[in-house]
Amino acid sequence: MSSATRISPPVAPGRLPVIGHALHLWRRPLEFLDALTAHDQLVAVHLGPSPSYVLVGPELVHRVLVTDAARYAKGRSFEKLHDYLGQGLATSEGPFHLRQRRMMQPAFHHVQIAQHVSTMARLAAERSESWRPGQIIDVTREMRDLSLAIVTATLFSTALDDNLAADIHHAMPVVLRGMYTRVLDPTDLWHRMPTPGNRRLADASRRLRAAIDHLIRTRREGPLTEHHDVLSMLLRAQDGDSGEAMTDRQVHDELITLLVAGTDTVAGGLAWLFHELGQHPAVDRELHQELRDTVTGPLDQDGLRRLRYTRRVIDEALRMRNPGGITIRRAVDDVELCGYHFPGGTEFIFSALVLHRNPRYFPGPLRFDPDRWLPDRPPVPRGAFVPFGAGSHMCIGESYARAEMTTVAATIASRWRLEPVPGTRVRGVMTSTNNPGDLRMRVRAREEPEQDRPTGRRHP
Repeated sequence: MSSATRISPPVAPGRLPVIGHALHLWRRPLEFLDALTAHDQLVAVHLGPSPSYVLVGPELVHRVLVTDAARYAKGRSFEKLHDYLGQGLATSEGPFHLRQRRMMQPAFHHVQIAQHVSTMARLAAERSESWRPGQIIDVTREMRDLSLAIVTATLFSTALDDNLAADIHHAMPVVLRGMYTRVLDPTDLWHRMPTPGNRRLADASRRLRAAIDHLIRTRREGPLTEHHDVLSMLLRAQDGDSGEAMTDRQVHDELITLLVAGTDTVAGGLAWLFHELGQHPAVDRELHQELRDTVTGPLDQDGLRRLRYTRRVIDEALRMRNPGGITIRRAVDDVELCGYHFPGGTEFIFSALVLHRNPRYFPGPLRFDPDRWLPDRPPVPRGAFVPFGAGSHMCIGESYARAEMTTVAATIASRWRLEPVPGTRVRGVMTSTNNPGDLRMRVRAREEPEQDRPTGRRHP
């Protein structure tokens, strides 16, 4: 072993006894992750007594997630999520993960997604039609409710009865927050204590699972060909090699995973998008002008493809305010990265927030600039922009999420401008993902005279 491999990587500042950096990730996650961009390739953080290593360089991310992916397994954060997500795509790996992904892929084919656009647009219109000019809304809550309505409509197609819808609606935020708390628990003991919060989490998880089980049983009772939603496609899916179908338990775990991913991630991305549009009236005007010039009828997949500026705005929001949290990979055996030697079992953290706000790859990273995505601009390095992950574990719903964000943004921005409320302090809050807390914005109809108004205080 060379002398270089015996040198330890730098440690992120602020490490505390026993809990390491977990408190920083709990209290001020965005500020803590932003500070890590000052490091070159990787930096050690402690979520307990042993270090993990944040991958700061995009080439390392590509190597761990893609090139050498077989040498890394999912880390302890995914093991902790088994209680909530079972063996869904987010937590499974190896041959079983590959089998499940292949069986689920048809549900996310572009033809299938195109059939959902009208539903996405209808629900976005219904939600925004309930607003009134001058009203102050909680944008994060509105987007979460809307995203949950969209994902349940596309997963299950038929309208949920009131009790079932209420169970899912009330359980999801509790489960999402509990999942993040569970991942950050460095002692692995807090979640076992009979605290009121843990009891609420256990009850919410039970209600959510019972609702999904009911939907699966009900759908099994009738002809599966009557429905073209994700639930029926999963129940009909067969493995290409063995011809076997998924068990109800496997379908259950995949539906829970899709509910979680399809609610909080998209909702956080949309909330941050409207926050940035509120802070940048010129960008908002250009986006609205494109909608006026391009959208002449009901939105469809072809119409979404013509919204080039809107898509660049979404990419910039996904870069600067990526709603993803942190992902951990564990080395299966000894590995060497950047001249450092790591024994098998070492865990490496990937965070799109660290990559996307790194000034080495994105000049002026805190400047919201959709034009950085123009085709004539220099391409970003491979691995530097990964809003939905990379490699075999890349989010299967990327195209779905992009279609939803574009459809919702176009539907709402065609009718309304959401303006910041002066004096409101907007900060990132981690549940299972990154979303803006206390994002109150004022609704203004597009028919009102266009003018730049005070945007309040900016926050990174």
